[in-house]
Amino acid sequence: MTICRRAAVLALAASGLALVAGTAVAQDKWPSRAITLVVPYPPGASSDFIARLVRDQMEEQLKVPVVVENKPGAGGTTGAMLVSKSAPDGYTFMATVNAPVTMNALMQKNFPFDPMKSFTPVGKVADVVMTLAVNSKLPVNSVQELIDYAKKNPDQKMSFGSAGIGSAHHIAGELLKQKTGINMVHVPYRGGGPAIQDLVAGHIPISFGTTPAVMPQAQAGTIRIIGLAETKRSPDLPGVPTISETVPGVDTFTWVGVFAPLGTPKPIVDRVNAIINETIKRPDVIAKLKTQGATPAGGTPDDLQKSMQDEFNHWTKVIPSIGIKPE
Repeated sequence: MTICRRAAVLALAASGLALVAGTAVAQDKWPSRAITLVVPYPPGASSDFIARLVRDQMEEQLKVPVVVENKPGAGGTTGAMLVSKSAPDGYTFMATVNAPVTMNALMQKNFPFDPMKSFTPVGKVADVVMTLAVNSKLPVNSVQELIDYAKKNPDQKMSFGSAGIGSAHHIAGELLKQKTGINMVHVPYRGGGPAIQDLVAGHIPISFGTTPAVMPQAQAGTIRIIGLAETKRSPDLPGVPTISETVPGVDTFTWVGVFAPLGTPKPIVDRVNAIINETIKRPDVIAKLKTQGATPAGGTPDDLQKSMQDEFNHWTKVIPSIGIKPE
């Protein structure tokens, strides 16, 4: 080998080592710029409220800005698809309720991604309660009264709002229809917040909604919570019965978790998971969650992956059995 050729080979090897070293340094410096936390729903509902609690602690611990971006549409699918196609570099995360990563795929035609293969689970933040609420002018105060009213007024348009096709709100409404025989028309919104806004305005008489979206309006007296689409009563709403106490089987699961694009490096995922678990142990955060009827969850990325898979398997059996077809 000539001296010139040997020099060229050595230079090439040195540049390769420098590239590897540079990559390692870049990873060591994460994060070095702002992080985006996508919420696939509009402001005003559980995902947005809880995302901002997580955002505050991420900024405090990571020392970089964390920008919450609301990307609503298609019951959360639009924003989730955006995240699924983002670079897995630790600068894009998603805070969402479970629908876009579980039920939506079973209830929306031409679903654009495989929810089980498109994300890296980071951590579950909180469990939230799904409520059944009515406009305060509707003359019903219980689930049974709602059923009786709907049956006595079959010609009256009884529409119910949801956070979108495939949402837990949607499934709860379809379960109630199927098990009681009442006629209700589903009205999907771009998120739970807009549905509750229309409920308050009287544009729809009934809506399902998570506690962060519903409780402020219920406390103001503009809407009335008449039931919970849960398997048990909530300690934060002790006087509100579950729907299943009147109509067995009308219950869903609702939680908020954080996800990253598939392939996000494990050290980054573990760091954000640790922040989530620290966040939900803070007394001030627990108190804020409680005011919205939410309870801290926590756990590992593997725990969240198992919740997703178990829930997906559950709804894969239930949804066809009650006659719900993809829309």
